[in-house]
Amino acid sequence: MKRMILSALSMILAGTLMYGQTINIGYIDLERIMMRSRDTQEAQSVFMQEYESWERELSRMEEEIQRLQSEYEARKLTLTESGRVQAEERIQDKISERRQYVDSIFGEGGLAMQRNAELLEPIMDKLRDAIEKVAIEYNYSIIFDAEGGGILYAKPNLDVTDLVLQDLDDLTEEGD
Repeated sequence: MKRMILSALSMILAGTLMYGQTINIGYIDLERIMMRSRDTQEAQSVFMQEYESWERELSRMEEEIQRLQSEYEARKLTLTESGRVQAEERIQDKISERRQYVDSIFGEGGLAMQRNAELLEPIMDKLRDAIEKVAIEYNYSIIFDAEGGGILYAKPNLDVTDLVLQDLDDLTEEGD
């Protein structure tokens, strides 16, 4: 990742020298901002309350499974064959219900992930607005995230995507 940043910075500096533009580069510590943000702390508190509620429900389900298994073991010898099958099916149904619950809440794309994203979305919108405001006010051309290395803000005139696409098209036409 750092190699990509250095490469990007080298290209920016080369472009700066070529066109005589002054490019101001800044970075932020996104992790520190998120840790100190009151909005993030509030969202984290809301999320943890909901998470604890999901954990309580999971514990309740596990206790129910344990209770059914204990009852089954205690009565296993006195049950008829159909009674044993019925009790085992009921235990398996509860285990399956627990598994589905875990997947729906904590699995990939589950409710926990969705809720976290929902709580963070307005915070990230405010952060993007604040970064853009600082960039414009203090004339930054690019602002990076120090940890992740991604570009959080860049002046639109620094986007060379169309030039690269044109060059690719030209190379493709030459190769035909």
